[in-house]
Amino acid sequence: MGLIRVLLALTVVVAHSNAIFGIEFGGGVVAVQTFFIISGFYMSMILENKYIGEGSYKLFISNRLLRLFPIYWVVLALTIIINLFAIFLINKPVTLSYYIDYFHEMSLGTFLFTVIMNIMLFGQDIIMFLGLNTETGNLFFTNNYFETDPQLWRFSFIPQAWTLGVELTFYLIAPFIVRRKTSTILTLILLSLLLRGYIYFSLGWTNDPWIHRFFPTELALFLFGTISYRIYSKIANSKKSGKIELSITVGFIIITIFYQFIPAFSNIWIYYLLSCFSIPFIFKVTKNSKFDMHLGEFSYPIYIGHRIVIQAITPFTDKLGIETYRGELATILSFGTAYLLIKFVSDPIEKIRRARFEKAKKTMSTNQSN
Repeated sequence: MGLIRVLLALTVVVAHSNAIFGIEFGGGVVAVQTFFIISGFYMSMILENKYIGEGSYKLFISNRLLRLFPIYWVVLALTIIINLFAIFLINKPVTLSYYIDYFHEMSLGTFLFTVIMNIMLFGQDIIMFLGLNTETGNLFFTNNYFETDPQLWRFSFIPQAWTLGVELTFYLIAPFIVRRKTSTILTLILLSLLLRGYIYFSLGWTNDPWIHRFFPTELALFLFGTISYRIYSKIANSKKSGKIELSITVGFIIITIFYQFIPAFSNIWIYYLLSCFSIPFIFKVTKNSKFDMHLGEFSYPIYIGHRIVIQAITPFTDKLGIETYRGELATILSFGTAYLLIKFVSDPIEKIRRARFEKAKKTMSTNQSN
């Protein structure tokens, strides 16, 4: 599913820059929520087959953190450097500007919260539900952050990292949920959807952040991924219908690329259901492809690193009058940035993750045999 994941990452790049040769894909919301479905699929699979037995929860969580944090911290450091450059050399307002402008209007607790959530990721989704009271310096709940000033998300150096806050919440509870009976999973999906309906139709909160940032309502999408894995487990060993599986894979790729031109997808839930039932077949077709696997490794670093690329190139594209091509340029440079992050950050860390798992696997096997 590497190609699908990269296409979704590029969808977010396009959402934050410009279309690529006129293609806008499905938009940032669709990309993020489809990522949640895919995450639910993968987490269900590895928790079912890989992280089993005593000590598996700790190993699972720590390995997920090792997967996310090193690249994130490198991108965070680069972002801060670019912010310093923008402020002191070209006098351009950036995230760091908000810390400078509002430092004396933030309580110590508020300041520490914004700093810690930038470092530790947890809380990056929560800031979308909070505002800053500049008179008291404290935070307050808001159901519409667009009505607050300043908007608290502007204190996040990597704004798109809010999705990682949602992901981390799912990781913490996934081992206690995804192994349960299908009927339990379906019940949780129903409850999550009912909560979404209550927020939309009873409270009338149909604005961002409620449409895709509130974890209890996003849980349904992660669990769509769990259902998707259950379907895969039923067809995994089937040697029939290879052409059908390939057709589903190719069809889904085409639909993902040309999403904007398909009227039926004005209702995004049609695409999510299609994703849920297509992913098992896509994974079966692509799981043994080394090319697809390596391509998939680019999705996370592209996603988390693309905004520093856009920040870096925007002054030049604007000055040269080529902002129309910002999407294409951002895509090329995001791939280049991702390659460097993989080579110098992800690959060395991946060796550590694998070594930790193999060591823990032997320990778990010994404990089970005893």
